[in-house]
Amino acid sequence: MKRILITGLIIILAFGFSACNGKSEPIENEGVLQEDEISVDTDDTDYDRISEYMEEESRKAFSPYYELLDFQISDYQEEVVNGNVEAIFLYKIIYKNYYKDPDTVGYIKEAKESGNKNYQQMYDEYLQPKEMNFHLKVILENDLITLYSNIAPKGIQWEETKMTDYIMK
Repeated sequence: MKRILITGLIIILAFGFSACNGKSEPIENEGVLQEDEISVDTDDTDYDRISEYMEEESRKAFSPYYELLDFQISDYQEEVVNGNVEAIFLYKIIYKNYYKDPDTVGYIKEAKESGNKNYQQMYDEYLQPKEMNFHLKVILENDLITLYSNIAPKGIQWEETKMTDYIMK
């Protein structure tokens, strides 16, 4: 039943997009899974494991530096390859700087003292929520979860990574 509903939803969305565009253009495949390669009947427990893993790893990596507000997975595609679950998705972390007076932050304080015309904008934006966006792949092999990031500027080239790799030191 779940598979039928999801398939129906895909058909409705595809029709809606083509009706809105008024024309249909082919989409160039740069290593992205095509519809016939996607396992539509995904196992919710795999998605939940991945979601929990990503949140835990993100908290470990970024919570010393930012207040983490939300974690979002989108464009989730899952398939079984050689007996292992491979999931590709977009991952968004919504965060903001820990609260402190923006005038005590080095670059903002310097902008104020030098009369920089962008001072007020820097001040206003400092405490606003921001987002980090990632294109990721996870391989579930029994109890082991391995994370990969797409390092190619165009196309797909997966490289094993950790969320802490995104911290500038």
